[in-house]
Amino acid sequence: MKREYFRLFIFAGVTILAGYLFYRMLKPFLVSLCWGAIFGIVFYPVYEKLRRWIKSDSWRAVLVTFLVLIVIIGPITYLGISLVQEAISLFDTFSDWVASGKLTALNDIKNTYVYQMLQTRLSPYIDLSHLDIQVMLEDGVKKVSSFALTQATKVLTNTGKLLFQFVLMIFFLFYFIRDGKALFDRIREVIPLPPEKAAVVVANLKKVIQSNVYGGLVVALLQGLLGGILFLIMGLPSPVFWGAVMAFLALLPVIGPFIIYIPAGIILIATGSPVKGVLLIAIGSIVVSQIDNFLRPILASRETGMHTMLLFVSIMGGAAVFGLLGIVLGPVIAAVFVTIFDIFRLKLTESNGDPPPAAIDTPPSPPESPVESNGH
Repeated sequence: MKREYFRLFIFAGVTILAGYLFYRMLKPFLVSLCWGAIFGIVFYPVYEKLRRWIKSDSWRAVLVTFLVLIVIIGPITYLGISLVQEAISLFDTFSDWVASGKLTALNDIKNTYVYQMLQTRLSPYIDLSHLDIQVMLEDGVKKVSSFALTQATKVLTNTGKLLFQFVLMIFFLFYFIRDGKALFDRIREVIPLPPEKAAVVVANLKKVIQSNVYGGLVVALLQGLLGGILFLIMGLPSPVFWGAVMAFLALLPVIGPFIIYIPAGIILIATGSPVKGVLLIAIGSIVVSQIDNFLRPILASRETGMHTMLLFVSIMGGAAVFGLLGIVLGPVIAAVFVTIFDIFRLKLTESNGDPPPAAIDTPPSPPESPVESNGH
């Protein structure tokens, strides 16, 4: 073996070992680091806009960190307590409905023209004749509420650990806000591409992250909030719980809050409140679901979003691996993976002597911040 190859082999081995040990050191703080980075991305535009009034980077970072502390600690505390209470009461509410026979009227939907038409159309693929809507609804609600109750119990039993992680998250957030630009500049320097192409790769990565954070998470939270308020106005039980479920469903492509408010409207119609049921479905369809089409283009460009299938897999897979954090972290990891793939594709194109892909023919100027402003 040539001496340079031997040295390269030793260097690669030491690098892998150091990287593994570094990961082991970071692992206890990984959740706090990731949440700090996510909130740093969300609130970085605020940090940049404060530059005209506050020149000190550290004081601006302190102010934004304090703002995040005020914005998230109150709502999270309220939502956590409310979710626990409503998950517990949801069992009792549906048990009362079943005992009083309030849900038996749901099976009368089978006699409607719409249901019979659907049964005829879907008969080659699925048999709806033996479908018991009441049992299906009861099982679904019990599973969802049981899952929420289990997660809420875990949160309450790990209050000390969560408080420690929260303090660490605030600590990391300060440095992500203040030093985020320098971090992205370092990332751009190590990309094995010419500087102008590396700038485009980093800019595209930031746009994808921005699109998923602003156009995904923020819009989903707003849809869940509106859905919960709508449930509260209509007098339905557990509005906070169902609002949280609708917010989660709003994150998933193709699936959305309609999976919750349409069955809820049908229940209202079948149980003697047709006006409320129709209003719930109508307002949900016009306001809750359509606000996504209105706000997403404003908060983030649709062109920068990832493929629907990849987005769905990254959210569901991220949630399975990382829990609640994975809902946001999954798409970010997928975006990083796609970016690394593009880097190798560009290097392969250059080594083959082919012209570069059209997407990078005319690179824009390097962005000035780790996350571009959302236009507001």
